Amino acid sequence: MDNEAAKIQNDFIGISEIGEDEDEPRVILNINNRELFQEIVVNPCADKILEAKLLGEGRHSSTRKLIEAALFCRKSINDLAEKQGSEQKTQAGILFQLAKYLRDKVQVNCLDVSTPENAYTIFESLNDRGIDLSVLDLLKNHLLRGAGGNEAVILSNWTKMVAALGDRKGDDFLKAFWTSRFGRIQRGRLFKELKKRYDTKSSILALSKELTRVAEVFGNLEISDSDLWKQYSHATQEQVKTLSLLGAKQTHPILLAAIEKFKPDEVEKLLKSLVVLILRYQLIGRGRTGKLEIQSSLVSEGISTDKHKSAKSVWERLSIILPGEDEFEDDFSRYVETKPALARWILRELEIQKWMNENPGKSVQTAPITDANLVNLEHILPKNPNQEWRHVLTDDSDIVSDCLNRIGNLCLLDKPSNKGEASGGFVKKSAKYAKSEFILTKKIACDFKEWTRDAIDTRQQQLSKLALKRWPA
Repeated sequence: MDNEAAKIQNDFIGISEIGEDEDEPRVILNINNRELFQEIVVNPCADKILEAKLLGEGRHSSTRKLIEAALFCRKSINDLAEKQGSEQKTQAGILFQLAKYLRDKVQVNCLDVSTPENAYTIFESLNDRGIDLSVLDLLKNHLLRGAGGNEAVILSNWTKMVAALGDRKGDDFLKAFWTSRFGRIQRGRLFKELKKRYDTKSSILALSKELTRVAEVFGNLEISDSDLWKQYSHATQEQVKTLSLLGAKQTHPILLAAIEKFKPDEVEKLLKSLVVLILRYQLIGRGRTGKLEIQSSLVSEGISTDKHKSAKSVWERLSIILPGEDEFEDDFSRYVETKPALARWILRELEIQKWMNENPGKSVQTAPITDANLVNLEHILPKNPNQEWRHVLTDDSDIVSDCLNRIGNLCLLDKPSNKGEASGGFVKKSAKYAKSEFILTKKIACDFKEWTRDAIDTRQQQLSKLALKRWPA
């Protein structure tokens, strides 16, 4: 069998010259992945080493894709062999058939071109013919095509850019980069516009440097403890963390432009406004993403061109799309949240607002709710109600499916109080809530003698009025 394995290695993967220990690969990859391909594909490499290398790699990096491909191929071959039974000869037979099929039926076309210029032209032609190439691939090709002797610098910058992006998608970065400077762009037109604007040797080199610099910012937009945000206040870092939790992708161009143009205190004000925007328009209001993207694009371009010189000016433009007070209150009164982290954050913010209402003039830092790490989320009506809920379920058989994740059916408890009685009846839970340090949780025990759909409606309406104060337009 070792002899057959050597044949497959020589025919498909790599072959060593006389006097050489290391095989020369049959396929040579680009400079970024060439050494890794040699190490994990051409040369022998244990699965454990591959799995170890995978740890810490960005989700969209070419290194991860290559390692995952190697692991996938190994697993597929093992699975194919095992399906043939335990007889080694039978297992080998199916693998020989596969090797012969690859040799005789599968074709790889090599396009031999006389100059790099021709290679770049062919690459773009493949995209024009319907081959789905990413904007990132096309742009790299364009930059190298127009490098004019600066290939080494551009390749170095490109490698730094990709490393800075980490697991962020390259095409998302390029779209945010363009939008932050020049306004809205459809993804399908992004490469054409980049190619048109950066079409000389000097502009291509400048773009290469600029992309490297901005990628450092983009890659850290949602990482509140990164070096990018260390120069800003703690409040700013908390808002960054919140935006990341809310999933505010459409705000990335705004932030790229603002970090470039605004002073730190204006960035802090802007971040607070963006949290309100995303929460009121997108999370609670379920507004159309396209409408938000249009406004974000206009604002981003306005910041870059000095049309908007302050967070207040930005907010005046963005707030146009916000739902009115009555609409927001109504939306919140029906709000359902299935993600525990989001529900916990919303209830924590409302608890802070309630505490501020009842303790005017006092520092919010003295409120019991300030440490998010000590807070757990509880469903008042549980997912799996025990027999103590029988009378409620008899009267309203759909209450669990309809109301389980409504924000009015959720409350906060400190972690020790959250243990036990998760499925217990309301009487026992209410006694526990009455002892809570959290005002909104204690209020459940004061306001309600039973927990029904009407009770959930009433509590959620109470919370919606608090939401108006916590996130004012």
